[in-house]
Amino acid sequence: METPLYFKEWEPSFSQHRPYLISFTFRMTGSLAEAEDLVQDVFIEAAKTDPSTIENHKSWLTKICSHRALDLLKSTYKQRESYSGTWLPDAVPDSLQYWNLPETDSADKNLIRSESLTTSFLLLLERLNPEERAVYLLNEIFDYSFKEISEFLNKSETACRKIAQRAREFISANKKRFESAEGANPTRLISQFFETARTGNTEALSLLLADSSEFWADGGGKISAVPHILRTPYDIARFFAGIYSSRVKPPYEMKMELHPVSGRPGVVISKKLPSGDWAFETLISFEFEDGKIARIYSQRNPDKLARLTSLS
Repeated sequence: METPLYFKEWEPSFSQHRPYLISFTFRMTGSLAEAEDLVQDVFIEAAKTDPSTIENHKSWLTKICSHRALDLLKSTYKQRESYSGTWLPDAVPDSLQYWNLPETDSADKNLIRSESLTTSFLLLLERLNPEERAVYLLNEIFDYSFKEISEFLNKSETACRKIAQRAREFISANKKRFESAEGANPTRLISQFFETARTGNTEALSLLLADSSEFWADGGGKISAVPHILRTPYDIARFFAGIYSSRVKPPYEMKMELHPVSGRPGVVISKKLPSGDWAFETLISFEFEDGKIARIYSQRNPDKLARLTSLS
């Protein structure tokens, strides 16, 4: 006998909770495409159960989502070991973050949730094991109790508390404190950075970068990008001066816009397609320290950007 499916019955609840589920899964995986696909799989899995038999739909969906995310992470770790060049989590212009949660909590809580979407924080989460990441996010970002988390992950409350403690200690010890965007005057700094890069003056460009500055670029092995992380102001300045002072122009029209990316001040670079439509070419986010640029994250992987272009 064929198992009945309850797609229609689940639709209202799933539509309500889908943005939250994607928000959680994106933080788990660092990939919007994986998050959206995984959450769709959760919907298909949920449709096998009559929703009228489930007391709390959000919690039940979270449990399924957590298990699927943990399974996915075990396989993606192997894939990232063979990733071409530097892997970065997806960069997402803030205007496209339809899946993020509304800011309805305290200012401190909203700040924590916003920072948990930045590239630097997602990279920090990557250094936790999958269970630590799940427990930390569920407790610290989404405010689930350890009793609820223990039910989601089929672990004891005591075990979940110990996992959470390890994760919090690691985050606290390794989280870099960057300046607020307001304190660093990001628009002026970013504009000055690219204007100076166009002159080719490496020395002047270096002065805009903090001593501990880093430049990360993800091309996915499919488009040109620095193959490793640049960690000195001179190396970063030399790279950008070489690119932006060049008289060699791409064979298509380009535009560059100052726009927040992944919760940080950023730049969105787009290219005009033969169809006349615009597509993302590079997404860059910046972080600041002592009034200078401390981190530059450049997402250029065309596969990752194509998913975002379809949303814009």
